[in-house]
Amino acid sequence: MGIMKRFTRICKADINGVMDQIEDKDLILKQCLREMEEAISKKQARANNIRASIEKIVYQKDRFFCDQKKLEKDISSAIEKDKDDMARMLIKKIKTMDQHIDALDQHKTDLEKKIAALNESIEDNKLRYAQYQLQAEAYFQQTEHRQWQKTVFQIMPQTFCPAISEQEVEFDLMMRKEAMKGGDQNGHRE
Repeated sequence: MGIMKRFTRICKADINGVMDQIEDKDLILKQCLREMEEAISKKQARANNIRASIEKIVYQKDRFFCDQKKLEKDISSAIEKDKDDMARMLIKKIKTMDQHIDALDQHKTDLEKKIAALNESIEDNKLRYAQYQLQAEAYFQQTEHRQWQKTVFQIMPQTFCPAISEQEVEFDLMMRKEAMKGGDQNGHRE
């Protein structure tokens, strides 16, 4: 391996090491949670837009149905007055409206499928977000506890809490045993 490749690899390793030390894990975790929230909000907004589109389709279909009722009356009137050309033209309009209604129905069905998939995705993301949020809270509490321990140990020297010797433990155990024996003997005398 050439000297330049080795030098480049060392530089990259040093830069990555420095970046790892600079990065604040708490801030990165909080940012990830914010990004997840934002992604959920964007999906929710998309779902709302699809719902609005479905409402527009329903409104358009209602308008077509009203227009068709009027055309049906006009067709009847044209037939009564022997105006077959007029009746044919109105029938073509109704047939065209039927095609538009079918297309709207198909589009509505497609949108309903999209919104169902999107809602499922949103629920999955919300569940995953809640899990990550709980894990993040646990991490933050552990970090806070470790920080507290560091602060306490910096404030109080280790000599403040000296190590307990085995002799002290043995002495305490012997005293407790004697106290219990004394309590049993007093208990039997009564």
